[in-house]
Amino acid sequence: MFIILFSLIFIRPFISSLAFPYLNLIYSSLSLGFLILWTIIKKISFKKIQGLKYPLILFCLALIISVVFSQSRLSSIEDLHRYIIALLLFIITISLSFKDKLRLLRIITWGGIIISLLAIYQYFFGFQHLLDYIAKEKINNSFALDYIERKRIFFPFVTPNTLAGYLTMIIPLSLINKHRIWFIVPLSFALFLTKSLGAFLSIFLALIIYFYLQDKLGKRRILLLFGLLAIIGLIFITRTTTQKQYTQPIFSVVMRLNYWKDTLEIIKAKPLTGVGVGNFNLPQCRYTHNSYLQIWAEMGVLGLISFLWLMIVSIKSGVENIKQSNYKKEIISLITASSVFLIHNLIDFTFFLPEVSLIWWMILGATFAEA
Repeated sequence: MFIILFSLIFIRPFISSLAFPYLNLIYSSLSLGFLILWTIIKKISFKKIQGLKYPLILFCLALIISVVFSQSRLSSIEDLHRYIIALLLFIITISLSFKDKLRLLRIITWGGIIISLLAIYQYFFGFQHLLDYIAKEKINNSFALDYIERKRIFFPFVTPNTLAGYLTMIIPLSLINKHRIWFIVPLSFALFLTKSLGAFLSIFLALIIYFYLQDKLGKRRILLLFGLLAIIGLIFITRTTTQKQYTQPIFSVVMRLNYWKDTLEIIKAKPLTGVGVGNFNLPQCRYTHNSYLQIWAEMGVLGLISFLWLMIVSIKSGVENIKQSNYKKEIISLITASSVFLIHNLIDFTFFLPEVSLIWWMILGATFAEA
């Protein structure tokens, strides 16, 4: 069964839920069936998640309330499977031995390596094919054309920011095996080619967490942080020199502020129960570019509180386990990978894209140290 589980995890990032909704539905249905079968056959011990019992119960209760009081129950029920799969993967990952967790992380890392290489290939050879296809089909999407014209890679996702958010999670995992430290080269190069300011700011903050937990901040690491700041500055300058208003960083900031303002109005209307999972929608966008606000808007205040509680308990348990564990480096990498996803979702929405978020749920599960 491990082979099937690892295969499903390896394949997940390659199936974009936005680009291939029907293929995603097939994948999700197969995954859900397999995970339910796993819980029955393996007989997961719930003793291992005692420390998460109350936040998990509260989160599930928030989901139920969200569906019951949903603006469209059908839409909520259709979206509910995403949370069920996520929670099952989270619990299953917690139940694994740490050696099996490390095997799972190797699969996730190898998937990230392959994706980074394919995305780099897109940069050097793939954009001309896309331009030919767009011209043939007479597609007129300013954002898509901008990504291609400025050679911002995004394969196999639909936006550079989504690819960047995914890569920022994988980079800390690549630090686990010192014999394969070269893994960080294609991952970092691909991240650079996304030209995502938000992702670089997120990885910068995550590296501070990484160095703090290691209790080491030598000259090399300080130089690395300054190097990241230089890259952030370079990307910022490059994007501000363009003549197109919608590619400027200030445009992205204003756009997000407007999304957040509109989302707060939705929250104000239904702060307790939310509009229901799968029911969030803005006039100009399906996502608010702040996953915490969107969780509140969809699942109500109980959903947001339970999610934050679940996240804090999981990461706190990992931090407390650093000193007494023989896997200190691995745990620090896991905490960093979990944290960078959460930081990036302050300004993005990869929490709502299963091709990225399900990987994070497993990383969070591996981070949690059962009592």
